[in-house]
Amino acid sequence: MAEWLKQNVTTDERALGWYNGPECEDRIIRAYRELLSGYETDPSKILKTTCLVEGEHAGVVRVHDANFFSICAHHFLPFFGKISIAYVPGDRILGLGKFPRLVQAYSRRFQIQEYLVKEIAEEIMSSGGAQAVRVTSSGRHMCMCSRGPSDQTVITDTSYVAGHQELLGKYGLAE
Repeated sequence: MAEWLKQNVTTDERALGWYNGPECEDRIIRAYRELLSGYETDPSKILKTTCLVEGEHAGVVRVHDANFFSICAHHFLPFFGKISIAYVPGDRILGLGKFPRLVQAYSRRFQIQEYLVKEIAEEIMSSGGAQAVRVTSSGRHMCMCSRGPSDQTVITDTSYVAGHQELLGKYGLAE
């Protein structure tokens, strides 16, 4: 690893010295395995039914402020924030505790924030049988905080809507 860094990142021996320790490579490997552990999870198996809906469900379920941490697929730098999910159930109500797990399954992968909300929403539609879903996220990207614009105050908001959008509009959750 030190040789790769020397060829591609820096030749400064002070920086490279950090990577010459006996446990350095194992420590980095363990860290990235944890950060990218979402690849070990099958998101379609996360959502479980709490109860069946008799007739039509007249309402929306919201789970908000689920924390996420991810690695940007574009820069390989971290980004993090919060995700909110609103869905109109189909034939079943989904277990609320499963939503933060679903967020973790998708965020602990190389990711782009716009795809993160889309993948979560589509999973809730397909595996959760929802009639409609809206997923929003607010995140801070280290690529904007520490390089490029170097602005630590910038927050990026993304959203994705799937299913019968008029149902979300009925509850004031449309785009």
